[in-house]
Amino acid sequence: MDILGFDFMRNAILAGLLASVACGIIGSLVVVNRVVFVAGGLSHAAYGGVGLAFFLGLPVLPVTVAFSLGMAGIMAAVTLRARGRADTVVGVLWAAGMAFGIILMDLTHGYNVDLMSFLFGSILSVPASDLWIMAGLDVVLIAVVTLWYRGFLA
Repeated sequence: MDILGFDFMRNAILAGLLASVACGIIGSLVVVNRVVFVAGGLSHAAYGGVGLAFFLGLPVLPVTVAFSLGMAGIMAAVTLRARGRADTVVGVLWAAGMAFGIILMDLTHGYNVDLMSFLFGSILSVPASDLWIMAGLDVVLIAVVTLWYRGFLA
């Protein structure tokens, strides 16, 4: 068990465990509610927020969260109004978000970050501070799903 003597390995294992809790809960709800394409579209459209943050020189996480919430709002509004064309709109927003992020990253002067590092990252580089955030979000997620479980299945 020498491998657990390294902080980065302990953090990686804990991050994997915490992510598995969130992914298990959210993934089940996504599949049951048949919104897999919406989930994929939103996660890929979020890259537009990454590109915007780097282009404007702002912190990546808050800008990406705000951008993702905006995209989620657009997807929700369109999905509620145009049920027959929801997949088309989600596909367009998926591609547009990715394209927007890639273009802005290319236009950013100076250091350009690798696209793959933001799409996939490295579990070995998760800091302890992120573990606390992940744990807190897991607790919130479990509480919300426990309280409103039936509403999520409707």
